[in-house]
Amino acid sequence: MTNTIRTFIAIKILPEKELIKTLAIFKKSLASEKIKWVEPNNLHLTLKFVGDTSHGQVEEIKNLLENISNQFGRFSLTLNGLGFFKSKGQPRVLFANLEYDESLELIYNILEERLSEIGIEKDKRDFKPHLTLARIKYIKNKRLFYSVMEKLKNTYFQKSTVSEIHYFQSVLKPTGPVYQTLKVANL
Repeated sequence: MTNTIRTFIAIKILPEKELIKTLAIFKKSLASEKIKWVEPNNLHLTLKFVGDTSHGQVEEIKNLLENISNQFGRFSLTLNGLGFFKSKGQPRVLFANLEYDESLELIYNILEERLSEIGIEKDKRDFKPHLTLARIKYIKNKRLFYSVMEKLKNTYFQKSTVSEIHYFQSVLKPTGPVYQTLKVANL
């Protein structure tokens, strides 16, 4: 038995009608492709992937999240438009673009600083907030993928009020990850 669990800190996003409809169009159009869609109840904006976390660190993270969340009020995020990340010329991650105010970046920066104080390494990459919709293993019909992207890329999805930060344990299963809530910190 391991002494660590796999954890991350995120903002949970509840999908509304337009986002669910757009995902359905994508899924139907690209049904024959090797794509792993994020379950609607698992949609989230990752603030920090912590990874292997000791039980002592879990408690420290819960406490610092409570402290950080008390410094902020609710704020809004807008999901507007689609994009994708590429690797070696191949689309790898389909995501919804986010429009947000400075609260999101302030929370991220404070989180990074406070987590580094308890031995959790800062991210090496810049913070690029996005809502992952699918992980793409391989696209055979790139022309179709780009055609669907072109039609849907500017779709307005929703405005969401952020009132909580979630701390999750991620349990990897053959059917996909299962997220177990360790802490909900209210803003």
